[in-house]
Amino acid sequence: MTLPPLTVATIAREPLHVLDRFLRWHLAQGAARIILFLDDPDDPAQHHLTGDPRVEIRLCTQAFWSALGLEPDARFTRRQRAVMTLAYRDVAEGWVMILDADELMWMPGRTLPEALATLPAETLSLRVATAEQVTLADGTGAFRLPIPRATVNGIYGADADLFRPRFGLVGHPEGKSIHRAALPGLRLKLHWAETETGETLSGALWGAAENAYLLHYFAPGYAPWRAKMDWRAGAHGFAGPLKDRLAAIAALPDPEPGYRALYDRLHHLTEAEATALAAAGGLLRTAPPLPDA
Repeated sequence: MTLPPLTVATIAREPLHVLDRFLRWHLAQGAARIILFLDDPDDPAQHHLTGDPRVEIRLCTQAFWSALGLEPDARFTRRQRAVMTLAYRDVAEGWVMILDADELMWMPGRTLPEALATLPAETLSLRVATAEQVTLADGTGAFRLPIPRATVNGIYGADADLFRPRFGLVGHPEGKSIHRAALPGLRLKLHWAETETGETLSGALWGAAENAYLLHYFAPGYAPWRAKMDWRAGAHGFAGPLKDRLAAIAALPDPEPGYRALYDRLHHLTEAEATALAAAGGLLRTAPPLPDA
């Protein structure tokens, strides 16, 4: 059976190893085409990521943004939505998946096109819930999944307010979507799409029960997390209680130890927390086999 092609697109300003991982992972998962918009038009990564005909590098120059009616310094989420819609309208058949470069779509035991082929013909969109990277007490990696807000208190205790707004996660819990190509008038948002009339495009939602995960490498280490901290705080990357905690730390004479302690609290699990999360269906201990470096 011939499977409909999958096109993947992202706009990114990330280190080379993150971009390379994103490309090689999704090609290995069955993507027929990847469109990589480099937000920095002088990004040296452009010279290292060419060569595969399935990968298209597009530089976000002043002329590129002008053609979209935007300025290069416009709010990133606004530029991101414009680029996502542009990429979607550039695809004539199959499916279109738009992710961030620190996200990997994983459906264990099958390629992404094989998984999409199991959807009913009338399904126009599929959203896959987030699995957020964490570090366990023994130093190994795992992923936590969204859980009911009522369950968060019993796991995180006095710090539950940092996790409750996003269903036990720190980053987004909504996941990301994959849409059938060439639907007229579709406008892409960050996590789903809207029709011409402004309605959210209906579709399926998959998660652990369907063996489908949007792996979000939200905090792969303190230094990368710290480098993005201010930007995320100003771009809805953090929920309100976490922003308040960051503001309190910023007011300290020496905030760096506070930031480091907060990072550890947010992204490292004690054994008791991991056990409780697993019991609530909120922990994926199996890490995927990433492409070789």
